[in-house]
Amino acid sequence: MSHSTDLTYAGLILLFMFFLAYSLKALKFPYIVSFMLSGFALRPLVPESISDFLLVFEHSAVSLLFFFVGLEYSFERLAGMIRIVKAGFIDLFINFVPVFVISYLFTGDLILSLVISCAIYPSSTAITAKLFMDYKRLIYPEVDLLIGILIFEDLVSIILLSLLAGFLYSGNLSVYSVGKSMLFLFSIFLFFYFLKDITNRLLEFLARKIDESMLIFLTLGTLMMFSGIAIQFHMSEALLAFILGVLVPEDSKIFKNIQSSLSSLKELSVGLFFFFFTYKAHLSYLVNTSFIVILIFTSLLFKLISTYISSLLYGFDRRVSLRASLSFLQRGEFSLIFASLYQPAQAVTFLLILITSLIGSFSFVLAPKLADLVFPRRRSSKAPPQVP
Repeated sequence: MSHSTDLTYAGLILLFMFFLAYSLKALKFPYIVSFMLSGFALRPLVPESISDFLLVFEHSAVSLLFFFVGLEYSFERLAGMIRIVKAGFIDLFINFVPVFVISYLFTGDLILSLVISCAIYPSSTAITAKLFMDYKRLIYPEVDLLIGILIFEDLVSIILLSLLAGFLYSGNLSVYSVGKSMLFLFSIFLFFYFLKDITNRLLEFLARKIDESMLIFLTLGTLMMFSGIAIQFHMSEALLAFILGVLVPEDSKIFKNIQSSLSSLKELSVGLFFFFFTYKAHLSYLVNTSFIVILIFTSLLFKLISTYISSLLYGFDRRVSLRASLSFLQRGEFSLIFASLYQPAQAVTFLLILITSLIGSFSFVLAPKLADLVFPRRRSSKAPPQVP
């Protein structure tokens, strides 16, 4: 296929992604779902060779996504997440362990069960954050808790992704291999932590000397180089990308320049990652309908239960806890990243994200009314009721 044909198909893919996302916006479809449906719709129409033409975007998506996640944190902020730890571990235990048991009982496949459990565990940071902004609910009291759980899920997902990637590369899962991987992860964090001051001084120097228009070359080049090295040595590129993001000081000039220069490229890469997931995914591996139905039902139920318990322990009343639970059901980007590691998990993950993101989005919209219906507000004659 000629370069001109490749270019034409690439343009058609991006235009189709735009028009489908724009058309489904009125139906409250999350962009992630729109991009996945685009890949599914264009499977029979676009030649497979086009993926080589857009390969750099697909492969840079994971690194860019986790790099931007890392930009939101610092080593001090990571150490200060004590208050959310209890809620985070409740969320992890309830959403990971039962799903693993159910998956293993149905399939008898240890690797498949691990991947599915990892994929089902985290809620979608992108969808949840966008819904809170779109429906102007950032002032609600449960927002801090849910964002804290999302942060905890991000960190745990990075660790799980690193362990899972190492296991899939080596094919060995034992106490020794898990301990070795955990020690390796800890060593990487410790190594970069001791480089923090040196990195800060280097970034301050670069911010003074480098034009903002040239910063994208330095940042993207560093990110892609480290990602390539990580893959070559069977490490997680997501982990290294996250740590590189953490190293950038939040109050620095270079932090703002990186966000402004790379955010559009990140959105493009992540969108194409979702597109190619369904475009190239083997969606016929899992044909056990009852397994998929049970898995989707339990994934919604367990997330509802874990968020409700966490909210009560955090100090909220039953109404706010139910509202928080109904706002936190959607899965998304991290689920796709886990499933991309292992083909047999891709079919169920596609259906899981498609259904939970839709149900979760509608549940988010209806959450305030449903919570008020189940646990009516106590109205006082002396003072008007508060909005949250």
